[in-house]
Amino acid sequence: MRFFNLTALLLVSVTAGCSSAPPDPPPVEIPAPTLAPVPQPFRTQTSFANNVLSVDVRYPEGRTHTLNSDLHQIGSWSQYIPRPPLPNHSSREWALSNNHYDGKVLLYVTASWNDDDPGDYLAAGWWLVYPPGAPNYRDFESASRGVFIDGPELDPARPPDLPQTSTATYVGGSGGVYSYTYGHAWDDLVGSSDLTEFQGLLALTADFDSNRIIGCLGCIEPIGIAPGLHLYPIVSWRDPRPASLPTDYDIRFAASLGAGGDFESTAITVVHPERTITNAVGTWRGQFSNMPDVDGNPRRVVGSTDVHFAEDDGSHGQFTGIFDALTPAAATPDDGSGASTN
Repeated sequence: MRFFNLTALLLVSVTAGCSSAPPDPPPVEIPAPTLAPVPQPFRTQTSFANNVLSVDVRYPEGRTHTLNSDLHQIGSWSQYIPRPPLPNHSSREWALSNNHYDGKVLLYVTASWNDDDPGDYLAAGWWLVYPPGAPNYRDFESASRGVFIDGPELDPARPPDLPQTSTATYVGGSGGVYSYTYGHAWDDLVGSSDLTEFQGLLALTADFDSNRIIGCLGCIEPIGIAPGLHLYPIVSWRDPRPASLPTDYDIRFAASLGAGGDFESTAITVVHPERTITNAVGTWRGQFSNMPDVDGNPRRVVGSTDVHFAEDDGSHGQFTGIFDALTPAAATPDDGSGASTN
């Protein structure tokens, strides 16, 4: 009887297989992405005195709330970052938070400073401001984002004296948040999304004669991911790696320079060797340092980016972050050890 039942089951299966196959299920609809980058103003007020770093976090409606490394610290470290490229400088990272009555605030900040003159410092990072109803920091989508880079050499009241004819190259780090929503080419992942931190080297060339600057993220080395490095309350190193990594994307920029050494542009191109980019929009802005290198060029250029792109299968992604790049004449080459000096 047991054999009979098995035989009958096999016959039913074969018969069903010989009949006309059921129609394929309709494809999952991928909503057309709204590629609407938001300009990422990177200016805010910071201070660094007596080894205490303070940052004014800007709320969407314009008011500010100050967090500092003494009162709001949830973590501080230096062993995971490369040594500062400027000679005689030290650096550190902090994670700061505040459970304010009108919502949670999470802030990541890294700072470097001159050991002989701590007032010569640069602070950079990003923050997340959550509404009062957000249950925890992993409710990322409910938070408003902000990025910042600040220090005395970026003071808009003391703009740099830009050279008139020279060309200068700048190389430095760029990092932030990378997100990707999967389209039809990704089978079971269709309609889902991933979010992680990205980091990579940015190369910039400034032609002061023509008042132009161009750059590329991903051209020197592939863009990498760094889950849990900075935003560990949100993006943990335990989280699965995204199926779509940012590795093979190149993001190229161009802008005209303003008289005060600043720039802002939407001239952004995204390319990938194996995917068809159907649309890419974005904003990027920056500021040259008012401190020259030994050749008379501004020693660094800093800024922020917000880049959105779409692909022909309905996939779409976003890079939002900041960058800090120095001239070779200003930087001390890293020996590759990644060791920190403090």
